[in-house]
Amino acid sequence: MQLPSWLVRIAGRRDPAVQQILPELGKIKNATNAKAKRLLGWSPRSNDDCIVATAESLMRLQLLKDSRKAAA
Repeated sequence: MQLPSWLVRIAGRRDPAVQQILPELGKIKNATNAKAKRLLGWSPRSNDDCIVATAESLMRLQLLKDSRKAAA
C-alpha cells in the first residue's frame, strides 16, 4: 500500500523522521543489480533459495513459534 504524497507531507509537519523523506517524493528511482554483476561477478539467488535460506535462518535463530505448543 502506498500513501498519497499529500498525506506524507502532512505527516512530515509533525514527525521529523517523515520530514526527511519529503525531498524524495515523486522521484522515480531506476535501480538495477547490473553493476554488482559486472564488477563483483555477483548473481542473485533464486526465489526458492531465498525462501529456504530465510526459513533456515528463522529456525536457527529460534524466531518461529511452535504451532503445536500454541495450539495446546
